[in-house]
Amino acid sequence: MKKSLLDFLELLKNNNLIVEYDIPEDILNRKVDYISYNSIDVIEGTLFICKGLNFREQYLDDAIEKGAFCYIAEKVIKEDFPYILVKDMRNVISDIGSLFYDEIWNDKLQMIGITGTKGKSTTATFVKAIMDEYCASIGEKPIGFLSGIYTYDGENKVKAKKMTTPETLQLHSHLAKCVENKLKYLVMETSSQALKYDRTKALKYKVCGLLNVSEDHISDREHPDFEDYFQSKLRIFKQCEMACINFDMDERFLNRAMEEAKAYCKKVVTFGTKEGSDYFGYDIMSTPSQLTFKLKCEGGVENIVVSIGGYYNASNALAAIAMTRSLGVPFECIRNGLSKVKVAGRMELYQLPNKHVDVIVDYAHNKLSYETLFDNVKKLYPGRKIMLVFGCHGNKAYNRRKDLGELANIYADKIILTEQDPGTESVLDICQQIKEHIDADKPVITIVDRGEAIAAACEMIEDNWVMVIAGNGADGYQKRGLSYVELPTDGERVQEYISAHQ
Repeated sequence: MKKSLLDFLELLKNNNLIVEYDIPEDILNRKVDYISYNSIDVIEGTLFICKGLNFREQYLDDAIEKGAFCYIAEKVIKEDFPYILVKDMRNVISDIGSLFYDEIWNDKLQMIGITGTKGKSTTATFVKAIMDEYCASIGEKPIGFLSGIYTYDGENKVKAKKMTTPETLQLHSHLAKCVENKLKYLVMETSSQALKYDRTKALKYKVCGLLNVSEDHISDREHPDFEDYFQSKLRIFKQCEMACINFDMDERFLNRAMEEAKAYCKKVVTFGTKEGSDYFGYDIMSTPSQLTFKLKCEGGVENIVVSIGGYYNASNALAAIAMTRSLGVPFECIRNGLSKVKVAGRMELYQLPNKHVDVIVDYAHNKLSYETLFDNVKKLYPGRKIMLVFGCHGNKAYNRRKDLGELANIYADKIILTEQDPGTESVLDICQQIKEHIDADKPVITIVDRGEAIAAACEMIEDNWVMVIAGNGADGYQKRGLSYVELPTDGERVQEYISAHQ
């Protein structure tokens, strides 16, 4: 049932978020038909939120013209129009979104939240493959999905635009849509930013997974230091019923995670490749296209086959198994789901037609994922030289330029630096900062345009080498300036070269 403007005002008052307001009596009881902070999608009867460092008065003017009848802001923008002034805008947005949608996701949807420095997209995809098998077996629809790859609400599958966890109102809308489309389950990536800035505050997860943690996203726009980053990750346990934690983590992090989870969750289980894990994986074997391992748990042993290569994916598969078993999913569905799963942009394999060259396209974009990826490549392709194509994000995670430069220097025999969502920064400047951490005698080329860089790499790579294209995976966008430009994926670029040279 639609709420009145007065309902929203009372909620904000009760939560001590009001600074002042000026609303004529005759509109207090007007029903709120929509809430938005995007002037583009405003409709008649919208309660409009003015937020963001780049907000301009013109956006409010546009919203009013389209039918907004009151605005929420942290300062007066128009004195002659109904307004509510608030403090702590992030909490305000979460609270009004929760009220508008009645938090129906918490009653109608069993949500699975996944956080960690690396592996979120892959693990979420594994969970979806397993849960889709389970739902099909009981006559339910496939589960909802929210990741940096794509979103699915039971009706529409939409390619995501880089953000791991959507902004609050988009998140609430997506969850409500899943309920409306009669989905019973949803799996989602949950970033440290989403947890820190209360985008997921209104969610109660049935089960969550902490995959791993290492230093990342440290910048003035994200986390000031590692402690802030780690504390943000741990917040997921406060809103979760059951927790699954990687037993392979460094003991310092594992002990804190276990302590936090036990303080808030009804059930805590572990997964990993160390003896003592509740879900223990061993005898791990991998080819470039398949992973197998034995799983010891619940008093028995299962043989698991995953239709994607990479030794490190055993950890992601174990996480998915622990979370789905916590929901009571039978092993038959787990085995079937993992045996058929495909993860776009994760260890995607191509062979160049005119050379004996394997090309790997992968999402790896931070220190931990690089170390894991290259350890895997060295195991799969012993003795072969490596060409690496990569870049670093602009405007955030500045420590990656040093970390990835140093790792490229260790693992790659030839390097092509290129764009990786440069934003408002110069690609050449970012690449130069990476080069400062690569030996002067290491062959390094900078090609600004990512598509041109991949084409050049395919052309110049020598026979019997391995090419690794890291960072983008299956993302079909580059953030240039303040806009996302839709472009072919890295895999599509490689396929273009293959098609042209067959």
